[in-house]
Amino acid sequence: MSINIINPKMYSQPIQYQQYRKPVYQMSTNNKSFLEMHYFLKSIGIQNNKFMLTLFDTDLVGVDPHDPMLPVQTKIKILKEVQCNYWYFIREVVRVPSSGSPRGVPYKLNRFNLAYSFCTMINLNTYSECPRQTGKTMAEVIWDLWIYNFGTTNASMVFMNKQNQDAKRNLQLLKDARELLPSYLQMAQEYSEYNGKKRRLPSTVTNIQHPFNRNLIRTVPGARNEMGAANLLRGQTITRWWADEWAFTKYNNIIFINGIPALNTAFKNAKLARAPYGISITTTAGILSTPEGKYAYEMLQNATPFNENWYDLSYEQIMEIIHNNMNSDFVYIKFTYQQLGLGEQWFYDICKLMQWDMVAIRREILLEWIDTPENSPFSQDDIEALRGMVREPMRSIMILNKYNFNIYNTIPVTMMGVPIDPPIIGVDVSGGYKRDYTAITVIDSKTTTLIGDLKCNFISIPDLARVLIWMVRNMMPNAVVNIERNGVA
Repeated sequence: MSINIINPKMYSQPIQYQQYRKPVYQMSTNNKSFLEMHYFLKSIGIQNNKFMLTLFDTDLVGVDPHDPMLPVQTKIKILKEVQCNYWYFIREVVRVPSSGSPRGVPYKLNRFNLAYSFCTMINLNTYSECPRQTGKTMAEVIWDLWIYNFGTTNASMVFMNKQNQDAKRNLQLLKDARELLPSYLQMAQEYSEYNGKKRRLPSTVTNIQHPFNRNLIRTVPGARNEMGAANLLRGQTITRWWADEWAFTKYNNIIFINGIPALNTAFKNAKLARAPYGISITTTAGILSTPEGKYAYEMLQNATPFNENWYDLSYEQIMEIIHNNMNSDFVYIKFTYQQLGLGEQWFYDICKLMQWDMVAIRREILLEWIDTPENSPFSQDDIEALRGMVREPMRSIMILNKYNFNIYNTIPVTMMGVPIDPPIIGVDVSGGYKRDYTAITVIDSKTTTLIGDLKCNFISIPDLARVLIWMVRNMMPNAVVNIERNGVA
């Protein structure tokens, strides 16, 4: 079974829609979070802002997939829509396990799980960070459930965590979500016919196998020693690898380096078959004084940051951005609690529940990668004061469809759009290697207020020149450009 296209502009290469229907947008959905996301994307200037409302079969408008009185023909239509339309699956079908709600609750779309779903649907390797209890794990679980039940055949998927009990817990979450699907979509039979023989399917706390498409999910723990780490994934055919709590998984560097050759071969085969594949790393911020935390942080630094402007790009343009980064094939997806719309009351409440343990709060809620407190030259009060000064940009624009320029303040301009006071553009040039960033900072020459910034650890010198030329020509033709001269330049 192939993955089917949902939006030709977004998924031009790895996905193909078999029926060639023209999609409509289900503006009448009862899942208001999807409508709110459409309006949010529209408000920030995204043109392709309705893709999460996609529907192919218009006969399903107003149909509740959980209605126990549905006729068989409608159930077949829903199954076909689910197979080719992941957005419909999470918008109308999925119910998320929730304490106190035996039937679960609808899937709530936010900026993080929208970005995550967008990237995984085109088989990008992702490295994801967002605060605790904001849907990071569930986004992965629901995507893997769709792959397992509907997305492909004969897939081998691995759930890994720092401890086996945590990996088992993630698998149980998937089973719980499957049980909340309508009965005709669960496909949880105990036995299966295979080569003319009836056989019992494995379904334990460590692995499950699908009765019809023979997809397999199994769990593995982190390694106890270097030898175990080297052999954990070596030589195995794995089409989908989920590494949860990566920053706390011992010997993660050895696991990754030794497992990648086998995974790369399996991914190539899956790509030829137009089946889902890839690596998903999810974690909270680790501790930089540990080897596993340091390695996870280096992977994060090397990855290409996701930008919501990607929703307006073609698959080829997105791949050009990723391939331009010679350090990593991963896409780094990060959203703060403010960007997820949770507000300061939510932050206060979660801090109170965590008994104001600021070390844990900084890591798990504020997503700060820190050394142990005793190694810090700053007092806790100083750190909190500095954190209070940090703010998110007003908006971001993509220059050359590759590089994010963050804008923090507006400045007075003439009727021709030229800044009244010439901005100063300061450029710190690097070689574009790993953590050595090239940085552009723009300030108001009159007030020294920060206007915007751009930093990138993989931009080439020719592209840096193109970015500066674009900024001057299109944004601030009277700017003073001050470029550092060093050995690289």
